[in-house]
Amino acid sequence: MGHHACHMSLQEPLAGDHSTERDIAGDSPAGIIQPWVEKLLGHAFDAMLVVDRHASILGANGLALQLLGRTLDEVVGRKARDFIGERPQIDGDQPAHWVIRPDESRLGVSLRRCTGIVPHAQFWLLREATPEPALKAELERESRLLNESQEVGRSGSWELDMETGILRWTLGLCRLLEVADTATTMAIEQTFRYYSKASEKIVREAFEATLTRGVPYDLELEAVTARGKHLWIREVCRARFRDGKLVSLIGVLQDITERRRLSEYLARIADEERTRLGADLHDGLGQELTGFSLLLHALATRAKSESPSLWPELRHLSQMAGAAVASVRDIAHGMLPIALGHGDLKSAIRALANTTRRTLEVRVTTRYQCHNVRPSTGRNAEQLYRIAQEAVTNAVKHGRARRISIAVSEDLEQTSIVVADDGMGFDGIAAPRGMGLQIMHHRARVLGGLIDIQRSKLGGMQVTAVVPSHAGDRGI
Repeated sequence: MGHHACHMSLQEPLAGDHSTERDIAGDSPAGIIQPWVEKLLGHAFDAMLVVDRHASILGANGLALQLLGRTLDEVVGRKARDFIGERPQIDGDQPAHWVIRPDESRLGVSLRRCTGIVPHAQFWLLREATPEPALKAELERESRLLNESQEVGRSGSWELDMETGILRWTLGLCRLLEVADTATTMAIEQTFRYYSKASEKIVREAFEATLTRGVPYDLELEAVTARGKHLWIREVCRARFRDGKLVSLIGVLQDITERRRLSEYLARIADEERTRLGADLHDGLGQELTGFSLLLHALATRAKSESPSLWPELRHLSQMAGAAVASVRDIAHGMLPIALGHGDLKSAIRALANTTRRTLEVRVTTRYQCHNVRPSTGRNAEQLYRIAQEAVTNAVKHGRARRISIAVSEDLEQTSIVVADDGMGFDGIAAPRGMGLQIMHHRARVLGGLIDIQRSKLGGMQVTAVVPSHAGDRGI
């Protein structure tokens, strides 16, 4: 029931049978009805008037006053016909009555009279009625706008009804995947044939997580149209619940082929520039600082015997130069891609584990499995390494983990990396959307993969990244 204010007139009867007002206002034993009448008016879903047998208005609720565009004082004691009139029936779908508002505008309403609730009075229920032609025109306009926006934006959407199991496509999605516009409904399994083999595995995992756990996904996938054309799409899927029950899944797809091609080009340029800067630091400034450090060390050694008073200062300068050499080396290695820095993903993961053990005093175990393939290198390995690095940092910094496991599995179709810890953890559905997690999702998305976050068997958090094998080296 709605909770609208109750408005009742407690004035003297207007005319005619005086028992009418007594039965409502309470001047007779029948007055015990009054609280019930007030409650009914205040909690009604519809606009409601109380009128006597002469159709004079005795009371009204807030919805009725809003519909009439008037105050309680303006309507009580007036005839209902002063505000509500019958309209000629030109079209059977048109409402039979209208409300005359203060500005002389007329609003179509449906009117229902209820008698027998209170002696000598009626309840009039009013509901705004949108004329069928106007409603139809509005729906057509909205449909046309949706269709045109999807055509301009190269996008489309789908909805899966959980009760019927029917999946419906918009015309925009049919256009995007070059499917006949007569095929707007299909079985769930049929939709997976419009993804490449590598992307199909990714989207199936994401779809299953949304279906079973309500986890939304936002992926970049390789699609294959009905005519065999390959394109890249961004697909976002959300679960819709009603009273705690999953009622539907809704997905939106957009063609991002050109945007992705441009992103690949810019990423390639950035990698080349970063590699150049890293090499310059290592081979240029790094070598010069190394020579300077060696010279200071030789001078300090010589001063120890020939000029003892200068030896402490020269030794300190030699130590500072050595620290500068180490800093430049670390910066240069951080800028170099894995192929030039650590060798491959397997070597990089081992180096990450060793660094974590040494600097953070955390127990880290690693497991690496390659099934008929060599460990990843290049951009694919770089992004996965950064994902693992961020997951390890989050586990220690936010989860206060003391044990971390890193497991990597590679085969001809996909590469997965799982980082689990024994820290505080959190539920994957309610996981905080910090910058680090967003970056992890972005890194996986640009490789056509996904990130899944769940509670780990160790008690903390488990971050799983799955991408098509060598996705970063395939191009578009």
